[in-house]
Amino acid sequence: MRTLLLLALLSPLTLHAEPSAHFAPQAFLAGACWKGTFPDGKRTDEHCYEWVFGRQFMRDRHTVKGGEAPYAGETIYYWDGESRLVNYLYFNVLGGHSRGTVTPADGVLYFPEENTATARRSRFTAASGGATATTLMSSYRRSRCPGGWKEAWRIRMQRQK
Repeated sequence: MRTLLLLALLSPLTLHAEPSAHFAPQAFLAGACWKGTFPDGKRTDEHCYEWVFGRQFMRDRHTVKGGEAPYAGETIYYWDGESRLVNYLYFNVLGGHSRGTVTPADGVLYFPEENTATARRSRFTAASGGATATTLMSSYRRSRCPGGWKEAWRIRMQRQK
């Protein structure tokens, strides 16, 4: 009974806690969805961000529509004290997963090299980034190929809500 009472007393404090200061560069994303159209003009990509677990983590649920098959994924961002960086874990509907870091610099959130595994492909390395703004951001994806990096796509994403 004491445990339940203690949890009941602490719950409101946890729900309204301030996010970790480590998330300050990406805090503008939380509480909103961001949507953009791929260069082919057919597919859209929407990312919806929210704070979870007492604002100590950020969740990104993302959906691609208009392609041959539905695609979705979920990312959890967390502070890693050992590396002293915001890290993330990503999972998608194809059974793929990746992990990486977020590095803010000059108003841009960079996602340096990440290791990805999918059901169809073994590990590959990619990098991406997005320019921060309150209503607009640019998102891009590059893949490492023989001879260097190649841009896979670039999307201009607009804040939806």
